[in-house]
Amino acid sequence: MTDEPQPSWSEEEIAAYVARYGLKNLTPEHLVRLRELAENVARTGSAIPRMASKYDEPAHVFHVHLD
Repeated sequence: MTDEPQPSWSEEEIAAYVARYGLKNLTPEHLVRLRELAENVARTGSAIPRMASKYDEPAHVFHVHLD
C-alpha cells in the first residue's frame, strides 16, 4: 500500500477543463495524458513546503543595503 494520494481529477473535471478553454480535436489518449499531467502538477504542488503565514515569508523582512 502506498501513502500517495488517490487521483483527485475525475474524467468529468477534465472534460469541463477542456470545454472551458475551448480545446478541440482531443483524442481519448490526449484526455488520459491531460489527466496524468493534472495529477502530477497537483501532487508536486502539495509536496512544496509552505510558510504557516504569508506574513512569515522571508521576502517581507529582506532588505538590500545600498551603501
